[in-house]
Amino acid sequence: MAEAVVSFAVERLGDLLIQEASYLHGVSDKVTEIQAELRMMRCFLRDADARQYENEVIRNWVAEIREAAYDTEDIIETFASKAALRSKRSGLQHNLKRYACFLSEFKAFHEVGTEIGAIKSRISRLTENSQSYNLRSIAEGEGSGFRTKSQQLPRQTYSHDVDEDTVGVEDSMEILLEQLMKPDKGGSVVSIYGMGGLGKTTLAKKVYHHAQVRRHFDHVAWSSISQYFNVRDVVQGILIQLTSANEEHKTKIRNMRDEELFESAYKIQEEKKCLVILDDMWKIGDWESLKPAFPLHKAGSKILLTTRIQAVASHADPLQGFLYQPGLLSEEKSWELLRTKAFPRDDRRDPTTINNRELLGKEMAKYCGGLPLAVVVLGGLLATKHHTYELERIHKHTKSYLRRGKDKCEQQGSRVSSVLALSYQDLPYQLKSCFLYLGHFPEDHEIHTKALVRMWVAEGIVSRVGEETSEDVAEGYLDELIGRCMVQVGRRDSNGRVQTCRLHDLMRDLCLSKAEEENFLEIVNLQQMETFSSSMPTTRTSNKVRRRAIFLDRRRPLESIEEARQLSENGDEDANVYVNFIPQNGTYLRSLLTFDTQYSSIIPKVLRNTDWKNFKLLRVLSLEELLLEENIPEALGNLIHLKYLSLKSASLPSFPSSTRNLGCIQTLDLRFYSAADADQPINCFGLHKVIGRMKCLRHLYLPMYLKVDDSKVQWDNLSNLETLKNFDGEHWEVQDLAQLTKLRKLKIRNAKSFEELVIILKPSCSISNNLESLYLDKVRATMEETDLRQLSICQHLYKLFLGGEINKLPGHHHLPPNLTKLTLCGSYLRQDPIPILERLLNLTALCLWSNFYLGEEIVFSANGFPRLTFLGLSFDYAIKLLWVDKSAMPSLKHLSIQRCTSLAMVPEGLRYITTLQILEIFNMPKEFIQRLQVINGIEGEDFYKVRHVPSVSLIVDNFRSASKHDSMF
Repeated sequence: MAEAVVSFAVERLGDLLIQEASYLHGVSDKVTEIQAELRMMRCFLRDADARQYENEVIRNWVAEIREAAYDTEDIIETFASKAALRSKRSGLQHNLKRYACFLSEFKAFHEVGTEIGAIKSRISRLTENSQSYNLRSIAEGEGSGFRTKSQQLPRQTYSHDVDEDTVGVEDSMEILLEQLMKPDKGGSVVSIYGMGGLGKTTLAKKVYHHAQVRRHFDHVAWSSISQYFNVRDVVQGILIQLTSANEEHKTKIRNMRDEELFESAYKIQEEKKCLVILDDMWKIGDWESLKPAFPLHKAGSKILLTTRIQAVASHADPLQGFLYQPGLLSEEKSWELLRTKAFPRDDRRDPTTINNRELLGKEMAKYCGGLPLAVVVLGGLLATKHHTYELERIHKHTKSYLRRGKDKCEQQGSRVSSVLALSYQDLPYQLKSCFLYLGHFPEDHEIHTKALVRMWVAEGIVSRVGEETSEDVAEGYLDELIGRCMVQVGRRDSNGRVQTCRLHDLMRDLCLSKAEEENFLEIVNLQQMETFSSSMPTTRTSNKVRRRAIFLDRRRPLESIEEARQLSENGDEDANVYVNFIPQNGTYLRSLLTFDTQYSSIIPKVLRNTDWKNFKLLRVLSLEELLLEENIPEALGNLIHLKYLSLKSASLPSFPSSTRNLGCIQTLDLRFYSAADADQPINCFGLHKVIGRMKCLRHLYLPMYLKVDDSKVQWDNLSNLETLKNFDGEHWEVQDLAQLTKLRKLKIRNAKSFEELVIILKPSCSISNNLESLYLDKVRATMEETDLRQLSICQHLYKLFLGGEINKLPGHHHLPPNLTKLTLCGSYLRQDPIPILERLLNLTALCLWSNFYLGEEIVFSANGFPRLTFLGLSFDYAIKLLWVDKSAMPSLKHLSIQRCTSLAMVPEGLRYITTLQILEIFNMPKEFIQRLQVINGIEGEDFYKVRHVPSVSLIVDNFRSASKHDSMF
């Protein structure tokens, strides 16, 4: 990671030289010199990073380099911030003070020059030391000649080493065998991909030894690729296995020229039906180097490939290949596997002991998060414990045991940690910082990707590349982390973009461990739930904290929460000490995030006593859900480097006018509510002073309900604005937005009429071409068909919300052609909208809410809505009958019906929608629900219509009355 830090520092210094040019004009030469020093040092770090795990001296050297890189960035940014403040103040100062300002500036130049000189000396000394450690300068792209012991012996897998005690692989095996052996499956490559420890190799071994596979294929071969392999050795091994070579033939194969070797391997697979298993492939380049040995798309032979990286799996056979990602184990399957591994002879024990083991075992299995490797490792540990008190001790510290492994003295961590760590070590340096940043978020937290991407950009972790914006690059980085199976997808939007993501618990443990090793992040848990320890001795050369996350873990028992409350009652001073939030610790902070703060009275006290003047380098500040009885401190306006500020869902007494000084802000989320009364509008009388100054602003979220004065807001100053939410048409004129040419997402409330939007929907207006999301809530005048036709010119509009009465919908060809999500709310349409909407070929999500239609019957016709995956019907009291033709909505996966109280039953045609996975019924009449239930084994009248749906939820007044997986059977 040190290489990542230094590489990042080199890029940041380059960015600073451009972005802060006006403030660095006196020291730019020195900054360029130190940038060159760090660039040279980066070459030595490629070798040092590989060796630090086995050499404490090198580990200390790497830590010093890392801190020197951090310190360089601190010095330059601190100087730039001071220069910016002097510049801001100098315009207000009288001419008589100019001489004093000049002396102050000269002194600052001298000080920063001295500090940079000291840094240069530090780096030069460290460079000299590298020679005594026999570190080589390795050019980018060149591999290190030295490998650690674990790298010299890469993670090998052997086909004969088969785990017979597997659980939950039956469905996976059936899918894989079908793809490998059915004659109608034309692809040559079947790829199993997923995170480390998911059981990919176990599945591949099961396939390798399966009796049907042995009968179907003439020859089979197994090769373990791993991160470090020799191409010639792999092809030789495959050829030897496919030919069942004797010693003489093996010698002949080993003496073949490369061309002859590849040709021989190719021919035997062409002539015979062969199965070659390539286990644990890491890079696309590795596949490309092996590819000439395989006759792709020739009848008979197949390749089974396992990898952690989706891009590798996709690349092997992009046109016809089959990709398969095994799922995590359920809690039931996890316990079944743990019981098999840990308690194989429980039938010989007394019932009380068995019951105790089962209770403890099930709890411990949950901590494994469904990861088979973690379950197996835990099972191996428990198998050696024969007494209940031993199990109770492990149960109390299950997570620590999983991270540490069996031997408390192991410095390289457990088998689980080391397997997952391989994925981290393989990351390019740009992605390592992005991955570690995810450690800010609490366990099981659904991370909103928009916010995450904007935090990365605000911190400078991600920079623009060529024509791509920084946020586009950041989204690409997130996609790559997902493709490497290090980050899990939560929800996707109608376009397929990832809306939320999360870390598997054990992957998060790895993230926190690495973040601690690299002094990247500090976590403050207000309940001190547990301390995260590193997988190797942590070397701290500095107590400087650059990123901090503060959160309260809500899952703790009530008595623990009470303990936290008692602590907060000891007074403001104790609270500050508890969170270790002293001013000098804030001097170097770049990010500060708080979570679940509504459950704690400590954080408001800490923030109230914080001297924000010491946080001049802060770039990201998230105070979401914070409950404050006092105003945000005015000193917040001195955070001139702040680029991301979120007060979403916070409770504040008034609008924070100090935000007017945040000239560098890129994302400003002001969706807070009044501390006095959450239903009252926010007094935003100073908003016009705030908005006009924020020329770097890209994303602005205003309070849902607000009051403003008559002062005109200079919207046209926000030339970089891309997102504007909660623009209030009652207070401002829509036509004032016409100059915001980069606007892509717009939410307007209380528009007087749709006609107001005509000025920004003209073909000559850039907004109409850039707009991707338009949300019109509570349009006061009835929307006419001729008005809505204006939307057809918005070629890139994907999401549309129309809230308000609509006289008539235009034909489908007069609606945005690429629309993927449409919501109609309170439309009071007199004609069935479905015949028009079902012809929108790209629509994937349709929400029909709040008396969208005044008729009694809706018909979904055959072949309509070809791509629709989600349909939601809510709060419509007129509809009595839904009619679904056979072949209607052929892609539908999720149907939600809520408070349509006149609807008598689910449609007959649901039984023909075989793609339906989720049916949710919310707050419907009792008779409606009873028709879908199974009570005492007796099926309701309509149950046959939904029998094929895997998940059916029936919820009355927010209480789950029945679920297909629970009480319906």
